[in-house]
Amino acid sequence: MAFAADPAFNDYTVTPVFTGPHHELLPQENSNAMTDQDRAQALKGKVNFAGHYILYRVGCGGSTLCGEVLDARTGEVVGGLPNAYDGNTFSLSNQPDSRLLIVSGIAADTEEDAQGNELESRYRTRYFEFVNNEFRLLTFKDL
Repeated sequence: MAFAADPAFNDYTVTPVFTGPHHELLPQENSNAMTDQDRAQALKGKVNFAGHYILYRVGCGGSTLCGEVLDARTGEVVGGLPNAYDGNTFSLSNQPDSRLLIVSGIAADTEEDAQGNELESRYRTRYFEFVNNEFRLLTFKDL
């Protein structure tokens, strides 16, 4: 049997990686002081995703974790991970010069395969490409 290789960071490269001064956080609708403080703090970090974004983890209730994407050039919150994940199993892999995001863990909400079929809740690794401020599922594998 032959298996296709997992998506690799160097297959989704972006250049250059933004190194200029980071913009201050822009005001967000339906936000609160604590969330804004977390976002402002994240914007002080280095670009770590897709050329000019900062991807960071944030608690989203109970023992679940979410992720948000901030644009270092504009100070905007441009998106979030497509799901919340069990904080005990959650891991992210990303690089400053790649649009590829690898998310491992147990999703908090229902997931579907490419055909729209509901998937059983379990630990899996998902490969996403970040395009036009959206995460597009490339593939996944159950472990």
